[in-house]
Amino acid sequence: MALLDRLPKLRLPGGNYAYVNARVKARKRNLLTGDAYPKLMKMGPGQIARLLGETAYREEMLRLASRYEGDELLEMALNDNLARTYRDVLGFCKGDLRGMVRAYLDRWNVWNFKTVLRGVQHGVPPDETLEEIVPAGSLSRADFEAMLALGSVEAIIQHVKDMGYDVPPTETLEAYGKDRNLGPIEDFYDKNYYARLLGSIKGGSKPTKIYRDFVKTEIDVANSKNLLKLMLEGVDAARIPGYMIAGGKALGADRLAELASASPDEALAGIKKALDDELGGAKSSDGASAVALALDRHLLRLAEHRSHIYPLSVLPVVNFIMRKKEEVDFIRLIVRGKSGGIPDKTIQEMIMT
Repeated sequence: MALLDRLPKLRLPGGNYAYVNARVKARKRNLLTGDAYPKLMKMGPGQIARLLGETAYREEMLRLASRYEGDELLEMALNDNLARTYRDVLGFCKGDLRGMVRAYLDRWNVWNFKTVLRGVQHGVPPDETLEEIVPAGSLSRADFEAMLALGSVEAIIQHVKDMGYDVPPTETLEAYGKDRNLGPIEDFYDKNYYARLLGSIKGGSKPTKIYRDFVKTEIDVANSKNLLKLMLEGVDAARIPGYMIAGGKALGADRLAELASASPDEALAGIKKALDDELGGAKSSDGASAVALALDRHLLRLAEHRSHIYPLSVLPVVNFIMRKKEEVDFIRLIVRGKSGGIPDKTIQEMIMT
């Protein structure tokens, strides 16, 4: 018997956690610090563009400067840099780690897929729809261009099925055929994303359990934001549970139905109790956007805390993914806010962490 045959079989590692988290930690240090945002608020689009051209956004700013200018250049550069950053991070990963990160980033495939469906539904020129695409998941811009070329919602849904995604129930598709309302189809893919994400988390190790709990808490946050938004819009309480995503940790279906039948103040109080967080004193009278921002900050704090406790896990990667998205959102908020005449004080309140 050959020596190689007598050696014990080695189990392939679950992932290159130490290497990836070292790379992610280095990239996290390059994110804009809190004191950069007040400086950006004092600048015009041209000055912001020059500043970003000296940071991690340099490649995109240079590449896109010949096609876009002003606010449009900044928007496109932010989107492309976010996509490149996420693809780089996914490229670092191997084994089970790559599978979990890929599943987490799949939200961008779904987001882009819905953008394509809306573009086709409303007859938006393909080039304009493509400009809204952020290929930050496993699918490329060319994949979405191919979807747009199909020309119909039904054909795109079949195409996505062939790529391994689930298809909305027959009754949902039949209803769409009658009323052409994309809402239930989009709702299906949002819910399906989280079902697939939870299904991608394998194993019973402590870090894996913590990550699974984190995803379940993210579902709680998503449901809380949607719940308050629907309540403040006056949607009938009996309809609200149908919009909720299954799989939450602290807010199950029964509890969400109870909160939907309460007042907005009572519902928010119940959410705070479930999350064990006062959410910065957020009140329902602040509006759905302000409450959503407080909930997002809760999730960011949780991700940061968990990533320090379990450094050799997927959590530091997820934390960086969230922090990078926050940076892009803050820069975009400043650019859009200044262009839209929003007072600096209001913008500053929205980007304070």
